[in-house]
Amino acid sequence: MIKVFNRIIVLFLIIFCIQPNSYASVIVLGKGDASLCYQSAKTGTGGVTAVNTCLSAINDIVLTKKDLYATYVNLGIIYNNSKKPDRAIEYLNKGLEYNETEPESLLSLGNSFYLKKNYEKAIELYNQSLNKGLNDISAVYFNKGLVYERLSNVDLAIKFYKKAVELKPQYYDYFEKRARLQRSGEWAN
Repeated sequence: MIKVFNRIIVLFLIIFCIQPNSYASVIVLGKGDASLCYQSAKTGTGGVTAVNTCLSAINDIVLTKKDLYATYVNLGIIYNNSKKPDRAIEYLNKGLEYNETEPESLLSLGNSFYLKKNYEKAIELYNQSLNKGLNDISAVYFNKGLVYERLSNVDLAIKFYKKAVELKPQYYDYFEKRARLQRSGEWAN
């Protein structure tokens, strides 16, 4: 395990100034637009088609309350993926109105403020998502690592990246891919 952490530190130092995307999603089951909206959020898709699919789902009168609020959150995620955090905040705030989507809304709101470079607010929202019982706490640690990376606090960034990798080892693959893309010149800030 120590070797893994040492490799993370080395990779982190190689890629220190690069900004990756961060996102989460709320599951919507079924085959309709709400499910397609979820798939777009899950895969990191943005753009007009994904937004229109989500908006169509929101107008579907047969959606359950849970699926409606999950779709608000997923639409917010898609707006974040499209680098439109102000639009994202509008829908993510709606997600806060329903207890079952509140933790994911808070996490994604943190991502919106990260995109807006309001890092203190992002950290506050990430902490709130933990306090509200977010299922995937590794995402909070990973995203907090991103914030501290942007704030040039290497020690805290590494601390949170390590916690994220402990909980979800697939993040290590992300760091390797990121370093490889940086070396090849394919990684853009």
